[in-house]
Amino acid sequence: MPGGALRLLADAVVTVDAEHTVHRPGALDIEGSVITWVGPAADAPAPAGAVRDVGGLLMPGMVNTHAHSPMTLLRSAGDGLPLARWLDEVVWPREAHMVPDDAYWGMLLGADEMLRNGITTTCEMYLHNDAVADAIIDSGMRAVITPGIFDLPGAGSAAFWHHLLDQAVSFYERYDGREGRLTAGLGPHSTYVLPEEGLVAVAEAAASLGLLVQIHLAETRAEGEAVRERYGTSAPKLLEGLGLLEGSVLAAHSVWLDNDDLAVLADHDVAVAHCPASNAKLGSGVARVPELLGLGVRVGLGTDGPASADGLELFEGMRLAARFARALAADPAAMTTHQALELATRSGAAALGLDVGVLEPGRQADVVRLELDDGSFTPALNASNLLGHLVWAATSRLVTDVWVGGDQVVAGGISTHIDASRVRSEVQRRARRIAEAAGH
Repeated sequence: MPGGALRLLADAVVTVDAEHTVHRPGALDIEGSVITWVGPAADAPAPAGAVRDVGGLLMPGMVNTHAHSPMTLLRSAGDGLPLARWLDEVVWPREAHMVPDDAYWGMLLGADEMLRNGITTTCEMYLHNDAVADAIIDSGMRAVITPGIFDLPGAGSAAFWHHLLDQAVSFYERYDGREGRLTAGLGPHSTYVLPEEGLVAVAEAAASLGLLVQIHLAETRAEGEAVRERYGTSAPKLLEGLGLLEGSVLAAHSVWLDNDDLAVLADHDVAVAHCPASNAKLGSGVARVPELLGLGVRVGLGTDGPASADGLELFEGMRLAARFARALAADPAAMTTHQALELATRSGAAALGLDVGVLEPGRQADVVRLELDDGSFTPALNASNLLGHLVWAATSRLVTDVWVGGDQVVAGGISTHIDASRVRSEVQRRARRIAEAAGH
């Protein structure tokens, strides 16, 4: 847990504030769970508590806006299948055999991976949400948890959407705000899994409780064609007509959108979780991120599940997002280096409505340290060089230390709250049992 006042001194502090400020060298003050001062080391006020000269580079913790992290239990399963077959033939049959303890250990493995990769916040959609939340709490991570709501094939009546919606509301009542690090929402899977009455029920519950709704939207071309054939309109327009876009909504993927669909998202201030690594691996396509940003849509980066990406890290996601945008537009200015960094930090935080993602006073002290003594950061002649190297050359292997709300959760590359060896052993054993039970 966070202690008293702490000052971190570093060779560089990359704030990701609105002015893209970099302090070289810099200082960052933390009191409890909150940042109280950031600036040049030479201008720092008298310290209120302990001082640690950590060197290296400090940046905001990365924000993963869309994940199914307990799917570490299914990592790489069904490789090469398109989304629909991957879900029907591999994912859902295995998930039908999962129990809460499986989800706990799968989530804990995912949390360990994300924290050590510099991700301090994750937005999760899954089953067995008490177990998922308990794993998040035990890991020291921050999370938005939107319990999955759908009909899960093979899992019996307990997995029908109306039962899962009731469970999600109960979860909100019991877990929202826990440890100051958990936020609860609702996670209707998609327009192709939930019937209209289920989507309307979710919209009504979200409106009455003021909850974020996270939903898969326009992920594949086939999904869009199926929705149009069934309802005579696109998925965004269907949700608009059902009233589901009236509140706070996070649309995961959002790949296959025409200009009218983009306008619908912008008109309703729908945020987007862009998952370039997963979309590329599954052959789903590339989202129109520059157009979304141009319309003022809040866009963050997501890993998606570790069974589809298959890693839980956002350094690659930053680069893929920017490279795809530039390649599709045949324009190196289609996405700037600053925009790519913001997608992984401040923009992701804005998409989730959280006060993280920027190193500035009043924000939560979610901080990541990277080693600068590495070829990836050489040469660093100025602040522009440093930011360029951070986005285009740095990797998660350079992450050494991580704080979440002022609590150091990674020290020297090792999670302080997680027994990683035991977690890997548990997931290995449980994944084998689940695969065998599903006949895989």
